[in-house]
Amino acid sequence: MSPETNHIPDWAARERMQDVTWIGQNLDLFWQTAVQGAHLLGRGAIVVDVESRPLGSGNLFAYFAQADVAQYEDVNINRLVAGYEPETELVVVLLKPGARTSSYRLRPLPPQP
Repeated sequence: MSPETNHIPDWAARERMQDVTWIGQNLDLFWQTAVQGAHLLGRGAIVVDVESRPLGSGNLFAYFAQADVAQYEDVNINRLVAGYEPETELVVVLLKPGARTSSYRLRPLPPQP
């Protein structure tokens, strides 16, 4: 693949960096939810509605099983959910304005001694 086809616009790169920073700030909660969700429902993803704040702070999120996540009909999301390792990784899907989504496969680092 040539560098030209792998480049994303500057605004998209900035948005991805903001997403990763925000996910990192909430990673402990997302990880705990993903571990419990995978145990109860199997492979899936944390889905976060970044548009809504029903109580004035925080965002709605939940763990969705793979079959439920597949209803978004997003090839990238489906690929991430099908390929991640639930014991060590999680998938986070951000629902954004304009019916956009951003998805991330993350491997939380173990706590440092």
